[in-house]
Amino acid sequence: MDAKKTINFLRGVPAEEALSNLIPLAAEGYEKVIRIYGTEVLQYGHFVGFKPLRELIGGIHQVHPDRVIIGNGGLEVISLFFKSLPRESRIIVEEASYDRVLTDLGCYGHQLLGVRLSSDGVDINHFQELADQGPVTAFYGIPFHQNPTGIIYSEANRKHVEQICREKNIFCLWDICYQDLRYDGIRNIPIEVSDWGPLLTSSFTKTISPGTKCGYMIVPLDYVGHFSKIIANTRINPNLPTQAFIADFMESGKYLDYLQYLCRLYQPRMEALNTSLQAHFPGAYPAPVTGGFFSTLTFPTIQKDNEAAFLESAKAAGVGLSPAWEAISPDRRDEWRLKGLLVRVAFPALSVDDIALGLSRLNEAVKLYS
Repeated sequence: MDAKKTINFLRGVPAEEALSNLIPLAAEGYEKVIRIYGTEVLQYGHFVGFKPLRELIGGIHQVHPDRVIIGNGGLEVISLFFKSLPRESRIIVEEASYDRVLTDLGCYGHQLLGVRLSSDGVDINHFQELADQGPVTAFYGIPFHQNPTGIIYSEANRKHVEQICREKNIFCLWDICYQDLRYDGIRNIPIEVSDWGPLLTSSFTKTISPGTKCGYMIVPLDYVGHFSKIIANTRINPNLPTQAFIADFMESGKYLDYLQYLCRLYQPRMEALNTSLQAHFPGAYPAPVTGGFFSTLTFPTIQKDNEAAFLESAKAAGVGLSPAWEAISPDRRDEWRLKGLLVRVAFPALSVDDIALGLSRLNEAVKLYS
């Protein structure tokens, strides 16, 4: 069976057993809130988000609930925010980042400026250089278990970024969707938000389920009016039954229990990933993984001319993966290509045995191109 099985590192999806475990909780929760709130969540209304959920999220981040905007998934609220900015704005992004956001930024005509990454965040000197070159409207970064590299920003690095953004009047937008998904027994320190920012965005996609499609953003109070108009002109109201379910899920304490279950479920998979990465690919990945959904691998011997052939070899060996070039800022892509093939490795949906077997097979495929 193992010889015929394809092990797919392509998609960062939750484990099937996690979603199966959620079914009775979701079934009970949705029925409960529909009976409690009735037409309030079935009719138009709450176009910036279900008020009880906004209040809960505001309490978590210690901000006024009016600053909390909730939408249909993290990508939607991020997209709406970038839509709210002047067209052709200059936006600093991590040189390797969430590919869907990079694509979306291009849809609004924004100019992307990729900032170099290190093992503990961004290259501060490069960030300062980009901020000094001319007016920059915003920075988008993923500080916890970064997608796709898996790195974590140090607190000092993150605060330095925030300081530069504040001095240069740049929106500092942190995507914290993986903050609570840490599997090594250490808790990530929450980001403090003041009147100016930073802006925070997150999603319940990985912590509850992709199908619930709920995400939020915290913006400065003086930006809420403008942002709300953009939202109202784009869609009338979000998925209110889902937001009511999530509010009840959180208030009941079951959400915290579920988070703890996910961390226990994914911990051995993370450990299997780190063990296999160290055994087969030392020096080819940015840092050991401590949470989240991803890591990356760079193969110097796989260049543009043999990339397609290698991917076919990997597929024939029973390993599913693809290049991660869409995750690289366009202005940094040529430089990254010279380093060799970059692939993103997603692991939570795979078993411990499949992670070990898949990376062993991948190692054998790479050896053929050494």
